[in-house]
Amino acid sequence: MKATDNSSLRLLTWLDIERLLKQKTHLWHKMPAGIAAFDCFADGMDVYHSGNEAQVDEWLFNLYGRYYSKEERYIQLQIGHTRYPVTLIHDEDVRTAPVDGYPLWKDVVYLPSDETDEDDSSSQVREPDVGLSQDSDGAARTSFQDGPELISFHSFKGGVGRTSALMTYVAACFKASGSGQEPAKRKKILVVDADLEAPGVSFWLDSVNTPSVSFVQLLEALHYPPAGVDCTLDYFADELKKTSFSVSGLDQELFVLPAALDLCEIQDMPVAPEHLARNPANPWQLSDHLQALGRRLEVDAVFVDLRAGLSELASPLLFDPRVDHFFVTTVAPQSVMGMAEILRRLYAYNSRLKEEMKAGARPTVVLSLLTPELRESKYYQEALKQLGAAYPTADPLEQHVQWLEADFNNSLMSIGSITEALSRLTEARPLYASATDWAKALYMVRPALQLNDGTKPELATESRHKLAQDLYEVCNEAAFAEGTELGHLLAIEPLLNLGKHFAREIPSALMIGAKGAGKTFTYRQLVHSLSWQVFLEKLSFPAANIQDALIFPALWSSNISDKPDGEIKQAQRNVLHQLDCTEDALLTASQLDRKISDALLKPPAHWDDFWNEIIACQFGLQNAGLTEINALLQRSGKRMVLVFDGIEDAFKDASQEPANQAIESLLKLPSRLNELADPQLGAIIFVRLDYVQDVIRQNLGQLLNRYGPFRLHWNAESFLRLAYMLSCQAGLYSEPRRAESMGLEELKVELEQLWGKKLGREKSKEAHSARWVYAALCDLKGNVQARDLVRFLKFAAQIERQRSGQTWTDRLLAPESMRNAISDCSKEKVDEAKVEISVLRNWVDEMTEQGLRNIRVPFSAQQAGLDTKMLKTLQEIGVIYEDTDSKNGDECLYVPEIYRYGLGFDTSAAGRPRTQALLKKNIGTIPL
Repeated sequence: MKATDNSSLRLLTWLDIERLLKQKTHLWHKMPAGIAAFDCFADGMDVYHSGNEAQVDEWLFNLYGRYYSKEERYIQLQIGHTRYPVTLIHDEDVRTAPVDGYPLWKDVVYLPSDETDEDDSSSQVREPDVGLSQDSDGAARTSFQDGPELISFHSFKGGVGRTSALMTYVAACFKASGSGQEPAKRKKILVVDADLEAPGVSFWLDSVNTPSVSFVQLLEALHYPPAGVDCTLDYFADELKKTSFSVSGLDQELFVLPAALDLCEIQDMPVAPEHLARNPANPWQLSDHLQALGRRLEVDAVFVDLRAGLSELASPLLFDPRVDHFFVTTVAPQSVMGMAEILRRLYAYNSRLKEEMKAGARPTVVLSLLTPELRESKYYQEALKQLGAAYPTADPLEQHVQWLEADFNNSLMSIGSITEALSRLTEARPLYASATDWAKALYMVRPALQLNDGTKPELATESRHKLAQDLYEVCNEAAFAEGTELGHLLAIEPLLNLGKHFAREIPSALMIGAKGAGKTFTYRQLVHSLSWQVFLEKLSFPAANIQDALIFPALWSSNISDKPDGEIKQAQRNVLHQLDCTEDALLTASQLDRKISDALLKPPAHWDDFWNEIIACQFGLQNAGLTEINALLQRSGKRMVLVFDGIEDAFKDASQEPANQAIESLLKLPSRLNELADPQLGAIIFVRLDYVQDVIRQNLGQLLNRYGPFRLHWNAESFLRLAYMLSCQAGLYSEPRRAESMGLEELKVELEQLWGKKLGREKSKEAHSARWVYAALCDLKGNVQARDLVRFLKFAAQIERQRSGQTWTDRLLAPESMRNAISDCSKEKVDEAKVEISVLRNWVDEMTEQGLRNIRVPFSAQQAGLDTKMLKTLQEIGVIYEDTDSKNGDECLYVPEIYRYGLGFDTSAAGRPRTQALLKKNIGTIPL
């Protein structure tokens, strides 16, 4: 055990001695070996031990340093050099039960956290229990079994808008409508003013609606029940019913339990919430009683306005994981520092919960009184950073703190009544919008997922597994564009731009995209269409506005079989037939590959001539080029588009000579075609971005800008369209054409049948499913590839079809299936990328050769064996991101989740909260 730094010790009274013991043992949960218990009194301390006395003396000396005398066994206090005696009591049989502590600040402050937990092999660790393991009947206390929700609002400082935020949520509840409910459903809400030092809601009550009972009186009656707890709660419920508010008609009622009827009650308050929390049989009885009171009133929710600060007046509710906790703070440094301390202690407490309870115990933080100037200030970003770090997450894809914002509105600073609050707080933007979503979830009844046979999923497990199997097969086939089934062509933005630019003109363009962006899929769609008009009609362009052209595949991926009756030869023959040319000169895939290989061994004088001749010879034109092909088209009254794909197969390394010269020449083909007189010949060339970057040495930016409209990039909306389209093919939806007519918000709602609204229940604080999937699959620049989404759905469906039990009746893919799919998705992506991206393959090989293992994100270039050139290339292709604002020194490099698992990297404490923060920083607002 390391000795304490005695220079910081302040031992003024015996209470300081006890505090240090509690801190070192984490409130008796991490006891020194051989020591069973400490009993501290005003006149001395007893230490019960089963080992030898020298061992105990050594432990106390290491803790108190020079202030502990081993010989005379006392601890010297600093006031008057007073001696505090220590008595060692040897008892082999003493087995003091661990003290779990109460949900009070005085106990919670000593719980271990990431900052305080030390590795001390001499300690005896006792497993903690938060006291929620069982009810009196033995049932698990994971949540309130029935009755209303319990919601608390708390702040470190007063005057930050806590009460206004609470009433904003109350107002939203009365306005909300949930699907599946009757339009005239009764709504009832109970508000409890539990701020026993500075009441808020209590002063908004008028004489007509002020009940004859108060929260202070409720505490006293529960602590000293004259006729039992049930009778007490019945009495308070009856009294509250007499003075309820009628909100927009008799079917909506608001009950308010004021903090006190007279401030004298608060000034002479013998019973406080902490007294109820000190019940060893049930320290959570205050929450239980308030929820029971809500049940008697038949309310939908109980909102509790808690006392600000580190007050025991709030702690019995604050640490109850069954309560939905909202914390309100401004971005002022003093408010943020206090709130960060609260979140740290709450995190330490919640870390001891069982796994099934942790998600529901996550807090919500409301940043209040914001102005545009504050959002641009350093205080805003610093607040997000400090508060996020105070409640860290083990999952880089999620932030365990749910963030909400409330703007400063001067007109809302002078609310003086309940009626005024319910009316005017609907103007509290953007908080009211968040409150509305919360309220809708409170009242929502989610319809069960309808399967193809019309049966409910809880009665049709086989049908559900069959649907998951179908989704797996669709995605397994679609994962690679070379599969036999081509599927539906989605009208994504770059394809629509092709139609807009070239409906009347002959198309000539580069279609640049990362691996998995859909290049080969789009290429095959063009080839199958046989004509430009048919292709654009698939994208819903009217035929009357299109000038047609034939499609001739000139180069294709080695994964597409070049059979005599295959798609390539059918398209080529179609062109030759319409141009009255023979098929004799058509090149097979092997012949074309041979010509390219020979040319690489003996490079031609001009690569432009090589490509011209390769194309012309297949039309029976010898010693000819683009001019002769164009003349043939003019004589036939036809137009033609040459399409190229598979450049990466034909040229394995674009950075080497002479392959880069050959590729550069091919990429300049559209420009050469535009130089023809009256061009009837165009070209569409599909190429990977890294190949373009390798071969274009000058004016790269100009070229990328020129072809930017056609760059195969999947934005958030097209990303969701693809998910919907694949689900249609699997049979989850029956209207595939709707994929192209729905907007972003409609797609998000529709896809709730696929993966739910959230990775949890409707009102949980889990991440929104669509947003989570997007963040999991994109790089830190916001780029996402179609193949990764297909791959993700494939693995999630595979896991789902094998999952037993039925707990998610509103969706096909369970959250656990989605979470478990990410690692498999990442591993397959990295395995594939290593084959096709040389710099990634070289990096992985070098890490293996150098024995670089257990790398944790964020990391430094040195830790991962990266030289400057390799790092730059990996950054350009989105595998690595450098956070230039990092305060971790050289450890400022990140890999997105879609690569992290496959690379075998772990996350450090510094890396966990930064992943989504970096994504938001780079692209502004995370879509979805």
